[in-house]
Amino acid sequence: MSRWRNGAGRKADIAAGPDWLLGYAWLDADAPFSDYAGYDRTINLIEGPGFILDFGPSHARLLARRPHAPSAFDGGWPARCRVPDGPCMVLNAMTARSAWTHRVTVATANARVTPGPGGLAFLVVLEGSVTVAGQTAGARDAFRVETAATFEADAAARVALIGIDPVAPRG
Repeated sequence: MSRWRNGAGRKADIAAGPDWLLGYAWLDADAPFSDYAGYDRTINLIEGPGFILDFGPSHARLLARRPHAPSAFDGGWPARCRVPDGPCMVLNAMTARSAWTHRVTVATANARVTPGPGGLAFLVVLEGSVTVAGQTAGARDAFRVETAATFEADAAARVALIGIDPVAPRG
């Protein structure tokens, strides 16, 4: 566990690369979010009653009350987080848009996870348990998926599937 970039909160990284990050964050109290100018961010409420991200007068605010509904935004927008009904836990994916793109989906049934060409894929167990290649994992566990893989989920399972892909060269 470590502090956010701005020191205002706490986090636990699942995996990180030179220009990307995947991890959990705890929204314990109202606080400004760290500035990630040049990054795209996706946030996903996992536990708690919800939160509000206020991006100031030039952008709409983000209200997250429903768990497991990923929301994307520009990491450079000045964001003030409010937790009016109590603490929350979220899953974050962040990629430097000059080098990477990412996608986050949530699944409740067996599915296939496939990294894109030159990219990475992760399966993060949000609820229940899943089995990938004979290994079973429970809530808060994660798998890095190197090749296409199918997971088997129990009836209560919910997983986040995260793909991190290199930006295609422009030419």
